[in-house]
Amino acid sequence: MIYATQASTEFNAWLHEEITALTQAVQRQVGSNLIALVLGGGYGRGEGGVICDAGRELPYNDMDFILVVERKTPDILSALHAVSLPFKQRLRIEVDFSRPLTVADIHAWPHWMMWHDLLNGHQVLYGPPDILTANAPMRIREPLPLIEGTRLLLNRGAGLLWALRVAVAAEQAPDADFIRRNYYKCLLALGDALLIAAGCYTTQYRGRDDLLDAVLARRDDSAEWNLRAQYGTALCFKFQPDQVPAAVPSMAALQALAALWGKIWLAVEQQRSGMSWQSLADYCQWHGLREPEEHRGIKCLRNLALNARRGCLSPIYPREALYRQLPFLLLASVETADWPRDTAEFLAVWQRFN
Repeated sequence: MIYATQASTEFNAWLHEEITALTQAVQRQVGSNLIALVLGGGYGRGEGGVICDAGRELPYNDMDFILVVERKTPDILSALHAVSLPFKQRLRIEVDFSRPLTVADIHAWPHWMMWHDLLNGHQVLYGPPDILTANAPMRIREPLPLIEGTRLLLNRGAGLLWALRVAVAAEQAPDADFIRRNYYKCLLALGDALLIAAGCYTTQYRGRDDLLDAVLARRDDSAEWNLRAQYGTALCFKFQPDQVPAAVPSMAALQALAALWGKIWLAVEQQRSGMSWQSLADYCQWHGLREPEEHRGIKCLRNLALNARRGCLSPIYPREALYRQLPFLLLASVETADWPRDTAEFLAVWQRFN
């Protein structure tokens, strides 16, 4: 199997041996309850990131595994934590297992980017080769809903906000490459959100730069963005991070990216909603629903319960407030007295409802 097309045959063979050993360990641990083990993410698409350390190729991105089981039992993930530890140490990356899925869960997948990308880019390591393709709803194969572009910008913008907090020492970096990685992930999201808005997003990263060229050429507002060259650099980082300058992006670079994020956020939201806001400030003051589907039927009761736990009486899904808050927080002065507190509160809610 090919996990990184830009890497050597030796790297892919070595990684295949490690993944095969992990698959066997999962089989032993889960036993007859295991229907399938699927590799998603970049390595599942054959586009995983690779770095060179002292002449040796190593994986860079987290490795994402999806379990399909007969029965969801409360002990599965804790048992798999022990399985992942030796592989994390050898691979020097995070080895993540999803919450277990049943076949019924796959039948009910909503049309989200995460399921769209998994369906269109995965490798079945154990179980029926068509476990996903035979059971996913047909709608998952269709172009993504425009709200997925907004959600993507929300998540990558939150990552940029987190990087800004680290840059001003409001908190410690989770890892040494945190700022740099979130900078380039946000840049990628800017182009990908525009592709979603244009209905031509693809799961495979290779070739997205050409698609973005065509989209930008059709937009009258794209000349000032200077996005194409930056998107190409972000793609390079995606595949081979050590081929991009190792310097941590400066505060000026982070703030410039935040400003560009704001322009593209507003453009994408105007196209999606049909509204015409004059500025991000106007957008932040708009209290219309971005995700009306989260406010229908029994979900209103769910929203009341979620908000009650946070000491708030409201039927509005908590993510709605994040859409209004993030543009303000990203573009606010980091020297404002309330900025560290406000951004910490925002990220605490985002981490729960992203």
